[in-house]
Amino acid sequence: MFKTLQRKLTLTYSLWFFLTLAVLFAILFFVFERMIYQSVLWQVDDMARDQAAEFAETRHIEGGHYKHSLYLSAFLSEKGEDLVYRGALPDDLRNRLMQRLSHGENTGILSIHTKSGGKIHCIYAAEPVVREGTRTGQILIAKEINRTHEQIEWWFRILFILGLTAAALSIFIAHFLARRAVLPVKRNYDKQRSFVADASHELRTPLSVFSASLEFFEAEEKDRLSESSKETLQDLKDEVSEMSTLITHLLALARADRGALALKRSDFPLDQLTESIAAYYSRKAASEEKTFSYNFSSESIFLHADPIEIKQLFTIFLDNALNYTKKKDRIYLHVWTDEKQRFSFSVKDSGVGIPVDDQKHIFDRFYRVEKGRARQSGGNGLGLAIAREIVDAYKGWISLDSKLNEGTVFQVTLPVLKITDQFSYSSVSGESKRSWFRK
Repeated sequence: MFKTLQRKLTLTYSLWFFLTLAVLFAILFFVFERMIYQSVLWQVDDMARDQAAEFAETRHIEGGHYKHSLYLSAFLSEKGEDLVYRGALPDDLRNRLMQRLSHGENTGILSIHTKSGGKIHCIYAAEPVVREGTRTGQILIAKEINRTHEQIEWWFRILFILGLTAAALSIFIAHFLARRAVLPVKRNYDKQRSFVADASHELRTPLSVFSASLEFFEAEEKDRLSESSKETLQDLKDEVSEMSTLITHLLALARADRGALALKRSDFPLDQLTESIAAYYSRKAASEEKTFSYNFSSESIFLHADPIEIKQLFTIFLDNALNYTKKKDRIYLHVWTDEKQRFSFSVKDSGVGIPVDDQKHIFDRFYRVEKGRARQSGGNGLGLAIAREIVDAYKGWISLDSKLNEGTVFQVTLPVLKITDQFSYSSVSGESKRSWFRK
């Protein structure tokens, strides 16, 4: 339980830490990229403005102070008579530039493929040339930024490596923080678990003595007790029985918390166990005016498990079915095997059913769907929690299918099978017959 909690905390901490760093690195990268490009763009834009003013007077293009760092300095005429400083303006580049300028994009970044297969990145800026109040064209200044682009890519790689390193570091930090967070919870839980186990052991003996005293008192004074006294005595016996059941369940959970379930395994025949269970619940169901039926394998089946724990599983689900059914309802116990060395049984009833919202909680400790009704029927909300612990200890699973006011089906599957058979033995209300059972 605590390992699962620690893993979830580790995942949560590391994820938030990594996302925070990722957002921070992304902001740093885009801010750095924007600052560099904006700095170059301002420079090119100032140059275009100066060249446009000079060209309007002299009709002469110069590279000026920056000519060795310029990729292009040109005058794009409105009449198509371009004037380019040191070279010619390729048609495809002119078309791309004119298309952008026509859309009002007077500044921006261009990527140009050269004839040799290379790629040139440049920033451009355009400024209109006005002579005697008439616009005659545009001055275009473009500056190569390949080295700047490489620096930005290098910066991105550095941030990416730092991000991976931070991700690995975040896992270690998150694991450390998760351990620190879980440790006090685990200590308190261990103390509480130890207290429950010790208290249960201490209460078991006085309850046994009290129960025996009640039995002795009833045997000795039964004929002299009034009706109200007999009812009080029966109430005391019921309360003692319920307390004994609660203590038994608490001790079972204490064993589960210590990992002491599914340890005392042995090969035993299932037949003897199921026969006694069928006889007991047939009588109990008949006394409550309910119908109990079952379907068992005809040939002996051997399981490799703790017979006490297997019996406890049957008892938990059958008691649960009896507690949540009414008169004339039906309870059906089905036991079968398969070819994958698995033993399964299901308990089906036509009782009140379980609401959908409660189905995901019914295996939680002390959880009861109808608290008042569970109290009246002797429930304490631990039976299904114990069943889940036992099934988990054997690496099996439990399935649930329930509809409100229609009934419930619990199915348990455990990989503890030794022998299987194709015939089955059925009984309804104590009458038995052989029948085929197809899985």
